[in-house]
Amino acid sequence: MPKSVSVKFIDFWEGFDETDNKFLSALRSRYVVEVIPAASSEEPEILFYSRNGQLHLEYDSPIKVYYTGENDVPDFNECDYAISFHRIEFGKRHLRYPLYMLYEYDKVKQTHNLSFGRDMAERPFCTFLMRNHWNCDPQRIKIVDAVEAYRAIAYGGSWRNNVGGMIDNKIQFIAGYKFNLALENSRLQGYVTEKILEPLAASTVPLYWGAPDVCKDFNSDAFINIADYNSLDNFVADVKRIDNDAEAYLKILSAPKLLSDRTIDYDGRLADFLSAIVEERRRYTTRYGEAGNYHRRRILLVPFSENGNLMRMAKLIRLCYKPHHKKR
Repeated sequence: MPKSVSVKFIDFWEGFDETDNKFLSALRSRYVVEVIPAASSEEPEILFYSRNGQLHLEYDSPIKVYYTGENDVPDFNECDYAISFHRIEFGKRHLRYPLYMLYEYDKVKQTHNLSFGRDMAERPFCTFLMRNHWNCDPQRIKIVDAVEAYRAIAYGGSWRNNVGGMIDNKIQFIAGYKFNLALENSRLQGYVTEKILEPLAASTVPLYWGAPDVCKDFNSDAFINIADYNSLDNFVADVKRIDNDAEAYLKILSAPKLLSDRTIDYDGRLADFLSAIVEERRRYTTRYGEAGNYHRRRILLVPFSENGNLMRMAKLIRLCYKPHHKKR
């Protein structure tokens, strides 16, 4: 009979399903899993937590597994294990499992090597959906403005919305257009999110800006990589050329999204990673020494970090304060 293990999910984003997700699927492929509700006071054997809260700091007994799909680096002072987008090696304690694996990865595999008719090249121009315009790399806005200067963009998010309201189904929306601006909020090695996956799944061509190593994850022939151009002017000129050349456009659209020699069984790796945690039941963190002091300082700061007014005041002070450096 399979072993059993109890788990709990806390500090995840709104809408995360604690009873049906990739982590549970991986564990359930090998174990009998009891999911303890996040609202319960009962402690699990394994605690999964993310970056949307501080409740994980209240737990000492469970093995802690941190997950992030954002561009932060896991804090191994706080977690025993971490799952992130980083291409880092840290013994058995880290697994690269990109955020896009929680989205439409299976649809991308289904669109592999499809051919498309000329009607796909006759769709409206381009879409862009964004909420985070205040905490992203400024290059993101420069790219949008450069493309907008050539031809109008359909904005389906909260920022610059011009389609009559927020879009509920992003895949369906962007599938009605030729291109989608797939722009990460920052440019970091390995930081490949759903931004590029969704247009690929929707059979539209991504105009991608982000991870310098994105071609390790997806076929470079299936999207337009802004990093390949030495200026935004040259990038927009090429978009204009492809936009007006149906054959060139359909060649990109029909290219394989994944390359067989680069395809990774991420779900299999996740199952192996979590299985090793269950089998070994090993803790790596400690509450003694400087690591313990670090943990206690984190707990003391929780009331401040969760107070919205204090955080806004801190941001204002940071924006107003400009350090003066003396010339020598």
